[in-house]
Amino acid sequence: MSISNEEWNEGRTRETLEAQILALLRQNRRPFNITDIVTSLYDTKVKDFGSFLGAVGAYWTVQNALEKLVREGTVQAKIIKQQIGAETYYKAV
Repeated sequence: MSISNEEWNEGRTRETLEAQILALLRQNRRPFNITDIVTSLYDTKVKDFGSFLGAVGAYWTVQNALEKLVREGTVQAKIIKQQIGAETYYKAV
């Protein structure tokens, strides 16, 4: 998809994924797991093999962004044990 010359000259026009995740966590003020975060940011309904690959890519991309936010100290990660197993939840600091 092309962009306009104005966008080219101004640089990035959209928030980074990290900023979107941080805004989501701060807005809701409660811990989210990766599935909650991905489904809040992307359409992950699997309709065909292409959409399956897109959903897997979304999870991978969000996981990398979350790891970066945890390293920076803006998001806290905590493993919560549940009946179905342990799962990592994320909360804005």
